[in-house]
Amino acid sequence: MKPAIKTVGSDVQNINWSAVFNLAFSRSLNFEAGDALKRGNLVAALKTSGKVTNNATAGRVIQEAVKNDKLRETEDGYKIVRKGPSTGDIRQSLKTRLRTMMQNGKNGVIKSPTSSGKTHTPSTTRWRSHPKITEEQPVVFLSGTTDARDDAIAKSKDSHATAKVLYGRKDACPLARGDYDSDNKEGNTPITSPDGTEPSEWFKTMCEKRGLHISVVHGEFERKYRHTLPCCENGKDCPSTTQWTDVPRNGDGEIEYDVLHATHQFARVPQLIEDCNLIIDERPDFTQDIAPGRLHQMVSSYLDEIDAPIKTWEDLMAGITGNFDVDFEPLRNALKEPDTGWFMTDSNAHALAPGIVKTILTAEKRPHDRWVGTTEYTYPTLNPHFDGPDQQVTIRVVFNDQNDIRLLQAIPDFSEARCVIGLDAYPTLPKWKANTVWDVEIENIVDTDNLHNWRRNQRNLTIVQVGDNKYSWTREGYNHSKVSVLCNTLRREYGAGFTTGITSKRFVDDLAEQLSEAGINIPETIYFGNEKSVEHFDSEQAGVVAGCISPSDEDIRDWIALLDKKAFPRRDEDDNYQGQQWVGEDANIAMELIADVREKRVLQACGRYARSPQQPDNGATVFVMTNVLPDKYIDKKIDNVSVFRTKEKEILDYVSSSNGVAPRTIEENTTSSRRHVYDTLKKCRDYSWMQVKEQPGHNDPDIFHADYSPDGYIEV
Repeated sequence: MKPAIKTVGSDVQNINWSAVFNLAFSRSLNFEAGDALKRGNLVAALKTSGKVTNNATAGRVIQEAVKNDKLRETEDGYKIVRKGPSTGDIRQSLKTRLRTMMQNGKNGVIKSPTSSGKTHTPSTTRWRSHPKITEEQPVVFLSGTTDARDDAIAKSKDSHATAKVLYGRKDACPLARGDYDSDNKEGNTPITSPDGTEPSEWFKTMCEKRGLHISVVHGEFERKYRHTLPCCENGKDCPSTTQWTDVPRNGDGEIEYDVLHATHQFARVPQLIEDCNLIIDERPDFTQDIAPGRLHQMVSSYLDEIDAPIKTWEDLMAGITGNFDVDFEPLRNALKEPDTGWFMTDSNAHALAPGIVKTILTAEKRPHDRWVGTTEYTYPTLNPHFDGPDQQVTIRVVFNDQNDIRLLQAIPDFSEARCVIGLDAYPTLPKWKANTVWDVEIENIVDTDNLHNWRRNQRNLTIVQVGDNKYSWTREGYNHSKVSVLCNTLRREYGAGFTTGITSKRFVDDLAEQLSEAGINIPETIYFGNEKSVEHFDSEQAGVVAGCISPSDEDIRDWIALLDKKAFPRRDEDDNYQGQQWVGEDANIAMELIADVREKRVLQACGRYARSPQQPDNGATVFVMTNVLPDKYIDKKIDNVSVFRTKEKEILDYVSSSNGVAPRTIEENTTSSRRHVYDTLKKCRDYSWMQVKEQPGHNDPDIFHADYSPDGYIEV
């Protein structure tokens, strides 16, 4: 016989078990066993939440929940019975996959959805306690932005893991930061740089425009001041130098911390790659953004400096893409590293210039009238006493028959890493391969159906598609009127719960203005391309993603050529076709490249909301004003925004200004015809802001009153 279970009081019959579990998890942040709670922890959470007063009552509540299929008993304790995985399940799956890949020294990209713990897990694990997993090698965690890096550092500090961080020039060196510029706010005595400019400007020019490392630039500054710079007082080295002490291993080859934090750009440092376990949060992008004119100048300057047989950019490129029979062997034999003085003093110099010329000389013709060159390049060693490893990159150049450089990359040498593990919510594999190593593959931690169940039920993130238009702001004009109506409607519906929006960079200021016009005092916006690893919108109740952006066919042609694939736009075959479809042997690659810019940025934008699934009241509804998302991501579709025309707006203005008015009165006091008045009132009578007092008499007209006069309508 089964023992009878005593029924507990009605005050605990409808316990929100998700809230109880979330309370326990928010205190421990421990997902070692998924979402299973040991009995003691569950009892404590029930008591803390005020659901029970003693252990005995808690025990009876737990037993009844198991009996009623609210909880399920496991080896680790108790879990909530629900459809799809829990947050703990997904985070545990990520942790397991990450450790397995690292233990096996495997390269790959883990498809790690937003809020799955892809920052928390690497940052809080005590990696030195797992020598069999790390092979006793450093764990380096690279973040895409300084904000994301700082968030990762904070998570390490709040855990039992020990961490070290490497900072960029502005964070590490007060000279580069501007603390000794002439207009500094610290009250420091200003100094001038070697060329007489402000110190911060000198560092920016040398590091960003000329591609030199801060150690090279700082060394030149020190030599001018005979090692008496204010950031190196009392015989100490600059923080930009001292931060490298015992990184990533000390003099005895030992590791003194669990995880090293830095941004993507630190992947260029060989000592952070060699034999290290590299974890990269979000896909890195090592594209070099150099203006065409600047690129031409630096190549011509380099050719002239080494007294090459070809001395200008124009002659070099004409020999490649033109109909000229040019013997490039003398030029190849003449290529060499210029003297150090050229890099430091010539305004047209750049650290990559010799490698770019070498790469152009390897170029081969590929489809779409593109030329692609690739070469391995070693950065020049400009520090007089440098004895570290060489810094190598892979340079790739894509240019067209008109000699326009379409794509220029300088990829760090990841081949020496023990393993390269990427973390990405929506990975685009071709771009991961092109920016890291070619043998990475995608590793899934949850199937698609379960992912959507978790998003809806655990994160409480609902995605609503507004209308059925693409609204690609790169191809169409920004629809101010429709976006404005949507913002005003959401503000009235959600009040202070709606203050944010996301759109293309070109129109983000327009969106901010429309949010202000909707009554939001301090609106916050993000633009596509800057939406990854941003926590700002976590507590919002509602948000708007206005439109999308689409890459041009020319951009896709560049990547197809770089990847040496075969695909071409359908419109090349069909002049009447207006869409963005690609055909050919590798059409799927082309469509994935399009999705990387279009769909995936919209999905990443939606992911800025409801990022704390452990908080029971944290959820959001995001209204997406584009149809580019696959149906499986859409929870609801609503009709498109309708904007009132001039006559309709005149009618509604009059109705809202009155305390109740009949159609005839509206006709008499506006420029609209009777039919136009009746059509407008019929269209709007069922909306919440329109009140209609129906008259009992057959000949008595209905009386209309509007709470306000909107510019358009949409039911959210």
